[in-house]
Amino acid sequence: MESTGELAWFRGEILRSILHPFDFARSLAREHYGIAGVLVALLAGVALSFAIDAMILTSKQFSALDYLPQVLVDSLFLGVRLAVTVAGVATVGYWAARLLRRDELTLDQAFTAFSFALSPLLLAPIGIVLVLLVPDLLPIAGVVAAVAVARGIVGLAINLRALLPPAVAAVPFVVMLATSALVMPDQISRVRFAAYAIAPQLVGDFTATAMTGTVFEAADFTITLPAGWKNVTSGVPGEAARYASDVADLRVARAGGVPLATADTYADSASIVERQGLENGFRERSVVRINGVIAVDDRYAGTYAGRRVLYRQFTVVPRTQGLALIFHYVEPADEPAALAEAAAIAATWRIHESSR
Repeated sequence: MESTGELAWFRGEILRSILHPFDFARSLAREHYGIAGVLVALLAGVALSFAIDAMILTSKQFSALDYLPQVLVDSLFLGVRLAVTVAGVATVGYWAARLLRRDELTLDQAFTAFSFALSPLLLAPIGIVLVLLVPDLLPIAGVVAAVAVARGIVGLAINLRALLPPAVAAVPFVVMLATSALVMPDQISRVRFAAYAIAPQLVGDFTATAMTGTVFEAADFTITLPAGWKNVTSGVPGEAARYASDVADLRVARAGGVPLATADTYADSASIVERQGLENGFRERSVVRINGVIAVDDRYAGTYAGRRVLYRQFTVVPRTQGLALIFHYVEPADEPAALAEAAAIAATWRIHESSR
């Protein structure tokens, strides 16, 4: 009976923090929540991760149930990360308040203010239940998740304001948001690309004029290369194809089994070898639509072994496969012209429907 009573109390406090945030915030100064705050942070991280991963999979026309073990493992790890983040930021907020002579704020209050502010994230998977029944309702799932996150941010402000003056409360509020962005870049990336899948109009079409020349066809894509380029594919693992001209080469990287990967995360892993050892360089990134497919457009360069090298990379992740066009120029006479040539070739890149 005691455990049942504690469970009922825990459930009631979660509902109160969601439905009556101001009333809950006023209770922070007089009630002790202890381990309940840790459980809320863990469960909120699990719920948010599950909702995001399910949206990514659904946008690729997969069922989240088909990848349930991977989704659950990711969810548990995010729950732990979120709980640790909350503990760290609450500690910073507590000591900041002490330095400002706000001795009435206890560490338990600070932690509870942060952790229970996350309780609306428990509602994020609601939209996914609808999507499992009707996949076309994916935009609704996105809206539900976005509202849950926004409500969590508002709840954090309400909780902190109940414990601290506005000027003091602003410090831990900003620290929490900034720290969350630093420790969860993968989740932020997945949210972005899930949004792009739900509303592709958020991404502009690639504006480069398509190259004319010889059409090369692979198992899952076609591409057009100008005169002077030839196929030098060697069958290297992880390489779908390779083409070369007198002044450049183009490697088409391929990775399978990445259903939860987004184009930017695969772009980072595909370019690791090229970026190693580069000195005095730059890196720029944008997201575009190339022939209806969301792609990451990277431009990076630097000095390697005393020579100037220039890269332009276009990365997509249709379904469970990642593909990247990696253009490589060594000491190009005209860097803008080289980048433009790469863009014109990329504008001809078409992913076969069977891979999308």
